[in-house]
Amino acid sequence: MDPWIHRSKNMLCPTCMYFAPKAIEGQAETSVGRCRRHSPTANGYPVVLNNDWCGDHKLNELSVPQESNTKRG
Repeated sequence: MDPWIHRSKNMLCPTCMYFAPKAIEGQAETSVGRCRRHSPTANGYPVVLNNDWCGDHKLNELSVPQESNTKRG
């Protein structure tokens, strides 16, 4: 059992500004991408999955659904 599961829920790679999804021809979405948090090594950028997370997560505001700005009257 992962004691950090509750903390990692909102820190998954696809919601991070450093996440670059892998484009696969014929698929709208993919379950893998690359982490661009640090400079690439000789092997390139690290491969990450949609359910991965790390302590360097920085929220990408464009990947999180926005609440509507409607006023209640």
